[in-house]
Amino acid sequence: MVAAAGASAFAGRHLPTLRWRSMITLYQLHWSHYVEKVRWALDFKDVEWQAVEIDPFTKKQMHHLRCRTTLDTGRREYTVPTIHDAATGAVLSESSSIIEYLEQTYPAPTLHLTDEVKRWMLWFDSTVGLAGRRLAYTQIALEDPSILSGLFLPQFPAGSIKANVAGRIIAGVLTRRFRFRHNRADRVFEQLAQCLLTAAERLASHAHLVGNQFTAADLTLAALMRPVVLVPYFRDHPRLQRLFEWRTQLLHEHNRTDRVGYESALQEVRERRGWALGAVSWLSPIDCVPAEVPPLAAAHNDQQSVGRFPLLSGPFEYLRLKQTCGLRRTTYVSGGAAAVTLTAGNQISRHR
Repeated sequence: MVAAAGASAFAGRHLPTLRWRSMITLYQLHWSHYVEKVRWALDFKDVEWQAVEIDPFTKKQMHHLRCRTTLDTGRREYTVPTIHDAATGAVLSESSSIIEYLEQTYPAPTLHLTDEVKRWMLWFDSTVGLAGRRLAYTQIALEDPSILSGLFLPQFPAGSIKANVAGRIIAGVLTRRFRFRHNRADRVFEQLAQCLLTAAERLASHAHLVGNQFTAADLTLAALMRPVVLVPYFRDHPRLQRLFEWRTQLLHEHNRTDRVGYESALQEVRERRGWALGAVSWLSPIDCVPAEVPPLAAAHNDQQSVGRFPLLSGPFEYLRLKQTCGLRRTTYVSGGAAAVTLTAGNQISRHR
């Protein structure tokens, strides 16, 4: 079990008191879906562990570790999740590498890490995880950036001027970090849709992605879909409803939290306003078709440099994102699978 230091009010659940003896230390940002993937694996294997909440800007809590992740850009940085196993001395980063280590070191109960399971897991890491994070952050940045200050700067009171200003600066920094303004050019929606539709097609006739038992592929998909729930284009997609139902059922079966703080916060904002940015100007819900699971040697990591003066460039990046995002307002229906596009002439067109 886990006790997290510094978890804010945006933490997904109450974290119980740490056991008297801890074997694995997990360095985390408590809201990270990649971290939740590792937490789930640790709990599934009943391994004793504790969490250290890191500063998202300095990551000073990790500076004593000799473990940096190589990004797609070639840069090496401290990333979460990272674990330190006191029993073996091992220090590892990247969620799938950690799961492989856990499977080798603590084999029972097994996550059935076959070659096919690994292919699914790495594809989900590189599409559902990355695209889901990128698009969910985009939604939050555009709809209520103050939620971001609740995650990154919880010391600022919610709703305060400081929180609102900081949220917009953070939104701009994240825009640079994850290329939000290039979502269309990078075909982020299309890549995520294709991956999710492929998984949905498989799960339409099977309880699990591989074989007849719960595997690391199921765990990875369910954990990494967390931010996807915030993106109305996918949450309301008629061909993905059974996939979301499958995820909810799996979370309940494994006693995982099905909603975290930032999701509830954005839902409250949407319910109060009555709208969300749910229409993607260049897509329709039937644009993508399922695909074969690609053979990947390793998961991708899409984080970019934020430049030398992120606090100065952040507000400009945020304004440019608002002008070029290509998302349109739709009426918000809590828990529903219907979207109503609000056009400039106040005419309404409904999509199902």
